[in-house]
Amino acid sequence: MPADVGSDPDNLLIVREHERISEQPLGVSPGGPPVPSEIRRGKRVVRLSNLDKMYWPDERITKGDLLRYYRDVAPALLPHIRDRPFTMKRYPDGWQGRPFFRKDVTNYAPAWFKRATVSVASREQPQQRRTIEVPVVNDQLALLWMVNTGCIEAHTWYSRIDKLERPDWVIFDLDPSDDVGFAETAQVALLVKQAVDALGLASFPKTSGALGLHVLVPIERRHTYDDTRRFATEVARAIAGTHTDLATTEWSKAKRRGVLIDASQNAKGKSIASVYSVRPMPGATVSTPLHWDEVNETLDPSIYTMEAVLDRLERYGDLHEGALITKQRLGLALRTLEG
Repeated sequence: MPADVGSDPDNLLIVREHERISEQPLGVSPGGPPVPSEIRRGKRVVRLSNLDKMYWPDERITKGDLLRYYRDVAPALLPHIRDRPFTMKRYPDGWQGRPFFRKDVTNYAPAWFKRATVSVASREQPQQRRTIEVPVVNDQLALLWMVNTGCIEAHTWYSRIDKLERPDWVIFDLDPSDDVGFAETAQVALLVKQAVDALGLASFPKTSGALGLHVLVPIERRHTYDDTRRFATEVARAIAGTHTDLATTEWSKAKRRGVLIDASQNAKGKSIASVYSVRPMPGATVSTPLHWDEVNETLDPSIYTMEAVLDRLERYGDLHEGALITKQRLGLALRTLEG
């Protein structure tokens, strides 16, 4: 599920990771050479540490393997996360270890690292707001520095730093309850596509990399987060109202039955695991862009591992490239839905 950048302040938990440079040629896996322990780009230097540390012990996947994947996938990934606030959630002990957020990188990231100033809220009541500097990952070196700190995932905002109030897409976050399987989640994704198609809008599906599916509707940067949430809410209600045995808008897990169409994720400060982001899940599964004709009852998100995704990129290219260039207006669709 997308994470809220306003939660879990840095001072809740401080984890110190003992770092060392591996002396072994690690990070070796099919599809590419191992990553070196030091990477230079002009005057910028990133030292990669603990390359032999097991991040997925059962699968024998190391931190070096994770770095190698992100190095190789960077040309496809970076256009999707460039110029967006990056949510830095660190897993220094691997995917099963206790993660923690690092929000403010003012005195943490290297001086050359791009930053954006944002306002975040505390969890305490009454809420207090503070201004922090968040990282912006715009090139391969920045991406590898981020992964080296223990960031398994590439989580970013839906908007970019020049217009933080204007998202680039509407997201339909489809989250199956315990009483249904992934086949039902695929059915609901197709219902979302059908509804969006009827409104004359294009959509792009991807696995979340975890338990659900995401459907993105790219839009012009003229709409507010309120606009996107209204749109997603109306579509979700329409589907849940006509497919009561399959879809729901009930947020409470205790009361929920079926597949949740979560419109609430359309809000400033929320973030999403980008396409090509690895997730802290068994098998190191990846949030993978799909053809719509792949979304059916046989869809199995567990097959989309790092190596599988790199192979798909070689065969198909970036299936979400269209999401970067498709610009759509929601005005007519909103009037139709709310009329």
